[in-house]
Order: sequence, then structure tokens, then C-alpha cells
Amino acid sequence: MFLSVLTSVSEQFTFRCRNFLLYLFVFCNFSKLLIIDVKGYENGMKKTDIVNDYLEKGRVLLTTGQLADALTNFHSAIDADPQSYLAYFRRATVYLAMGKSKSAVSDLSKVIELKPDFTGSRVQRGNVFLKQGDFNEAKIDFQTVLQSDSSNSEAHNLLDLTIRMSQKMQQAENSFRNKDHTNAAEIFSEIIETDLTREHIQLSNRF
Repeated sequence: MFLSVLTSVSEQFTFRCRNFLLYLFVFCNFSKLLIIDVKGYENGMKKTDIVNDYLEKGRVLLTTGQLADALTNFHSAIDADPQSYLAYFRRATVYLAMGKSKSAVSDLSKVIELKPDFTGSRVQRGNVFLKQGDFNEAKIDFQTVLQSDSSNSEAHNLLDLTIRMSQKMQQAENSFRNKDHTNAAEIFSEIIETDLTREHIQLSNRF
């Protein structure tokens, strides 16, 4: 009788121990998952804060003309978050200010890849193409913007200017083929001497 009771007590104790160990196992794993989730959230917040800090510092430096330091901050923002389209856009702005059009186009293309609906980057890239004399690529960018935003006055103005410059270039090439080198030279000089920024402002006033 005593042995039977002892056996029963032992079995109950063993069962409870097993349950306790199971509960402990579940609790420990749940706690680990909870900690990981919290850390992930904190890291995400820190990452956002870090990127925003670099962007703001870079913006301030850019407005004061400290281009090299601004560029460094935008580099850091991209290193912290390679998916930040705004960091690429602002870095492109610095590249343009430094006269590095090729690097600017690369960054603007990345912005378009990351955020296709950000028309500002496409207008800016088209403007770079226009100033480089790549009229076909410029027209594609401006026309693409107008397909999604027909009221975009800047895209209208720049597209109009691009078409005018393209027509002049065609006239110059035709004159050259026809051996009218004097006229070709005059048109080429007119194209080269055109202040695209001033022309853009004049066109803007017409709309």
C-alpha cells in the first residue's frame, strides 16, 4: 500500500516537473523572441534617426555652400540606408553644384528606380541631359513626367526648350551637310551661347 502511494506521488511529481520544464522552455523562447523583436524595433528607430540626422546636417551644409562636407553627410546617409531615395536625390544636388553631372545622373536614376513617382528627380535628370545636349533623353524624361502630371509647368517649359534646341541642332547639321559651313557655325555658336537657365526663366514667365 505504501509503495503504491509512493509510486503515485512520484508519478505526479514527475508529470508536474515535466509540465514545469515545458512551461519554462516555452517562456524562455517567447522571451527571446520578444527581446529580439524589441531590439529590432529599436534598431529600426535608431537607423531612421541616424539617416535623418545625416540628411539634415547635409542640407544645412549645402545651403551654406559647404559642398564637400554636405557630400560626406549624404554619403553616410546612403551607407546607413541604401534605400533612402531622398539621400540619393540630395547627393545628386551636391554633385550638380560641383559640376559632376555624370555622378548626378547616376544618383537621379537611382532615385527613379527607388521611387518612380517622384517626378522631381526625373525633371532634374532631364534638365541635366538638356544641358549636356542629349536632347532625346531629355525629351523622354519630360514627356514621361507629363504623362503622369500634365499640369507640371516646369516639365512643359523644359520640354519646349529642349525641342527648340533640338531643332536648332538639326538645322546646323543640315547646313553642314549642305556645305553651308558659315550658317552651320553661326547656329552652333547660337546653341553654345544659349543660357539655358535664363531661357528656362523666360519660358516660365510665358506659362
